[in-house]
Amino acid sequence: MQVPRAAATVMLLREGERGCGFEVYMARRSARSRFSPEMYVFPGGAVDAADGSQQAFARLNGRPATVGAEFAVAALRELFEEAGVLIACDPDGHQAGFAEPEKLTALRAEVAQGAALLELLAREDLFLDARELHHYSNWVTPSSEPLRFDTHFFVARAPHDQVAVADAFELHDGLWIDPKEALASADRGEFALMFPTRKHIERLAAFDRLEAMLAHASSRRIVSVEPFRSADGGIEIPAEAVEW
Repeated sequence: MQVPRAAATVMLLREGERGCGFEVYMARRSARSRFSPEMYVFPGGAVDAADGSQQAFARLNGRPATVGAEFAVAALRELFEEAGVLIACDPDGHQAGFAEPEKLTALRAEVAQGAALLELLAREDLFLDARELHHYSNWVTPSSEPLRFDTHFFVARAPHDQVAVADAFELHDGLWIDPKEALASADRGEFALMFPTRKHIERLAAFDRLEAMLAHASSRRIVSVEPFRSADGGIEIPAEAVEW
């Protein structure tokens, strides 16, 4: 049985258009991806060794109480790499604004060319802002699967002055979508979703207001969930984790 690899993902949320409800950012995984090609997902990926380094922790403002800080670092790093959104703050804890979008684009291009995000943050005197992350859940790929991840999901409000853009490498066709619309599209066969992704969208769809969703996310008890294949080939959640 393969040991699941640590991973982190972010459900990035913003107010819906015309002040109605809220939307979540999603994108389609590359057809070349080893894991769930062509599926619509939240930005995220595996935790790298550097995410758990002292250098990383020195560039992190705030730490989640319910999971290791390396997951917060990975979540924020992957969000920037895959969607171009950098949730960061200055040394005084004020959220970093990017009045010049070109600067953020240039930083992302440096990362795409191999530069370490942590080094760029140090150069710009910025810190990843984990205060903006709500640890939401922990899902583990079933033991029957050949490629497994131990993934921690986070919720974050999108910075108002940034534009999410899929990296066109790992992710494509990025879009903001109402969770209820995502479920309806999935039911029509127009929006391919993995089981864990759908279950999280169902949770999002239960709320009509962003503030209510964020309040819910900030007070959750985290339960590890490892789905399993039922006798008929379907996917189910263990009884002890049904209230995840």
